Amino acid sequence: MSLLDHLKSRGIDPEKTRVIVDEESGMATFLLFNLSGQLVGHQRYNPNGSKSVRGNFDWARYYTHVAAEGDRKKIAVWGLESLSVDDPFVFVTEGIFDANKVQNAGYPAIAVLTNHPVALRSWFRALGKRIIAITDADEAGRKLAALADESHVVPPPHKDLGEMPQPDVDAFIDSIVNGASSSR
Repeated sequence: MSLLDHLKSRGIDPEKTRVIVDEESGMATFLLFNLSGQLVGHQRYNPNGSKSVRGNFDWARYYTHVAAEGDRKKIAVWGLESLSVDDPFVFVTEGIFDANKVQNAGYPAIAVLTNHPVALRSWFRALGKRIIAITDADEAGRKLAALADESHVVPPPHKDLGEMPQPDVDAFIDSIVNGASSSR
């Protein structure tokens, strides 16, 4: 299966989603921006990579680089293009494939790409929108939920939105938007 076909099978529509696809290397690159719209990093995805690689990032499944300002990394997220000034809320997820599924359901979503999102607290407030976290049932999910106005855990048997079939994601997200589901 080509990389492009793999991305499509995970819900990425290259006509709507900013992604750089390099079939030769087998890697996809997603650009990361800050709230001012500045390009501040990227996440590289290698579907054939390992989740537990140390040192040689060419073999990692995910590799995220974010520019630093002094000794602190800049705040970077994926999915800002899905936000509109008229949106009263934004969904926040841990990963790109999760946020993409929410966007496919027709709602604004960003991926924070971190297990320690506390630096995003003031950034979320600056958005001026209700923050709805969709989390995994783990420690990183609990940390993200603590920063949100409302949070919902991905329903079993799924571990995250990225692995859920799109019709199930659509129903789950619609139930949240319409108030039928509440976990916080």
